[in-house]
Amino acid sequence: MANSASLRFLLARLLALTNGEAVEIEALRGSLRITSETFNALLQQLADDGLVSMQGKMISLGLGQRLDVAMRAVEAGADTEAVSRSLGWLEFEELSAKVFEANGFRVLRRFRFTAEGRRWELDLLAIRAPYLVCGECKHWGKGIGNQTARGIIETHLEKTEVFTRHIEGLRERICICGWSKAVIVPMALTLSATPMEIYRRVPSVSVLALPRFINEFDGQLERLANWKTELQPMKPEKKQTKLKKRVSDSKRARRL
Repeated sequence: MANSASLRFLLARLLALTNGEAVEIEALRGSLRITSETFNALLQQLADDGLVSMQGKMISLGLGQRLDVAMRAVEAGADTEAVSRSLGWLEFEELSAKVFEANGFRVLRRFRFTAEGRRWELDLLAIRAPYLVCGECKHWGKGIGNQTARGIIETHLEKTEVFTRHIEGLRERICICGWSKAVIVPMALTLSATPMEIYRRVPSVSVLALPRFINEFDGQLERLANWKTELQPMKPEKKQTKLKKRVSDSKRARRL
């Protein structure tokens, strides 16, 4: 139990101190109230697991390592708000994307499109036939009961509706030309370990609870906002064939 608590504190401090730069191992050790023996053993364990990089007296974490450490810290019981504050905006989005990818989705980050006279952006577009999950990543930690959080969901719901109305014109960009139907689902994602909440039928899901949510996806759809769309068969491209025919006719004319 003591080692579990020590690991939790060590992971949290790693995130806080290595935000884009290396830190001295002794500085990390000095920021923790654990014995040198425990510190050395835990640090070696993290190095063996590929979660940290050590060079001489310095320790650093790459982006992938920081995301893995964040997940490990929360799983070990670290305060989710503290972990959230240690992660940058793009790191949180990348963490959310990694969870989707680990569960069989292809993910487009920061997907931008133009429709109805303006530009729109989805933080994440997670794709796994027949689902298109439009994800909005937010750092809120006290649920969606406040006006600001609900306003964000209202805006995200509007974006998803616009995306759905223009899905036919976006099929090539998101590589779903072979799909005959799609189910578009809006979702808000948070690092906070709060229970799932629903506002306007849009779920707010902790990234830590996301794997379970994905496994229960089919059973959840009835109570969630979603749009089932029949997609038209894609017509084969004929422009190249016409071009070849024109070139052939031109060569035949020169011979005559």
